[in-house]
Amino acid sequence: MVGMFIIGFVIFSLYLFGLLYAIRWGHTSQRRDMENDPELRGYYNRHNNWDKEIVEHDKRKNRNDKRRYRAKARKKSTTIRK
Repeated sequence: MVGMFIIGFVIFSLYLFGLLYAIRWGHTSQRRDMENDPELRGYYNRHNNWDKEIVEHDKRKNRNDKRRYRAKARKKSTTIRK
């Protein structure tokens, strides 16, 4: 009885892993294709300002990285006062 449960759990775990891997692979390959497509890039540059969105995303990422670094630095530099 327990053996069947373990076998079923292993099969289910492999299925979930495969499903999540396929979703992630599909998403990244579609995004890569979309970023490299000159027609789509031209369309978004005309309508949604694609390049500006990418730059804004990079700025937000850098800002968040700086905040994390400052928080770590503050944690390391704090001393206990008596």
